[in-house]
Amino acid sequence: MKRSLKVTAALIVLQLLACPQQDTEPPIPGNDDDSAGDDDDLTPGNDDDSAGDDDSAGDDDSTGDDDDSASWTQQQHRGAALYEQYCSLCHGTDGEGYLADEANALGNEVFLAAATDDFLRGSISHGRPGTPMSAWSMDYAGPLSPPDIDDIVSFMRTWQEHTLPEIHNIVVQGDPSSGLVLYEQYCNTCHGVQGQGDTAVSIANPWFLELASDGFLLHAINEGRPGTEMAGWEQVLQESARHDLVALLRSWASPVEDTAVPPFNPDLSDHLINPGGTPAAFGADLSEGLFVAVDRVQQSVAAGEELVILDARPGSDYLAGHISGAVSVPFYRMNEALGLLPQDRWIVTYCGCPHTLSGEAADSLLAAGFTQVAVLDEGYYTWLGNGHPTTTGSSRY
Repeated sequence: MKRSLKVTAALIVLQLLACPQQDTEPPIPGNDDDSAGDDDDLTPGNDDDSAGDDDSAGDDDSTGDDDDSASWTQQQHRGAALYEQYCSLCHGTDGEGYLADEANALGNEVFLAAATDDFLRGSISHGRPGTPMSAWSMDYAGPLSPPDIDDIVSFMRTWQEHTLPEIHNIVVQGDPSSGLVLYEQYCNTCHGVQGQGDTAVSIANPWFLELASDGFLLHAINEGRPGTEMAGWEQVLQESARHDLVALLRSWASPVEDTAVPPFNPDLSDHLINPGGTPAAFGADLSEGLFVAVDRVQQSVAAGEELVILDARPGSDYLAGHISGAVSVPFYRMNEALGLLPQDRWIVTYCGCPHTLSGEAADSLLAAGFTQVAVLDEGYYTWLGNGHPTTTGSSRY
């Protein structure tokens, strides 16, 4: 899904609020081992200290369309502003989802009623490695502290109208081999042959399976996600068949990586690829005046042409794997780079979704007067899948 060029008013407002996460100094990873808490209670917290001393959200209802916002706690107001800044681009202002590919509907009532606070915290913190869902925690080079994540979860609970009877003590016994037969018949068209995700989200991701209880998985199969293409199967498949599907998902689980990374603060002045080479020229190659194909950009790099490739994803994604030579400038830190990037060389932005975050970064550049700006059309995962050079870690190459 391609996006139109615009600088959202919400982002401008939030930049004026000068959140601490936008400081030029690198964020210091948190060391609060209790960041996820141990409380599965679906009731929003009301700890006034949960956001530390960050007044970035103030008392303003950033969504602006909730008549109940006057009754929110300060924590929920802070969470609303953080959600608007970091999450709404992909998941929608009201959690409606799918503004970016595979960005699920966080405001879906069936999902929220089944998801514990620990599930939501862990999902925000660790993301879904290998997918466009980033790890947002400072521990993994993201912008959010544990209190920030608590605030976002508390805000998300304002969308929830109902709670469920306890489902997370359910332990499912089933046959994975029988589940595979059912999965191939009913599920793989959307979720992928091995649960990796296709038109629907990945359900084999290690962190998803680490955080999801058997009861959560069974409830999702039973009820589906009303308002989306995910149907409920409780009235279609026998209970034993649904248990077999849960057992199949469990068979796909693998160990998760949970090691914090050192502070990551890239040198934004070191950004040129092939410095001194003939300047790249993409003007004749753009689709819709903005998008440039993965293979065309790689052709330019291989030819020794000078350009800038800008990774607009959170730092956690850059460290996990980035286009060789790219510089990390997350979309929410673009203002720090505007005075350092050249206006007389092509700048190609990219993300993984594949246009939402990179498009936001491109909007910032265009609004600042840059004219040679393009968005990598198919995004990082197509670059990776096509076998073009990538690098892991903090080094550009």
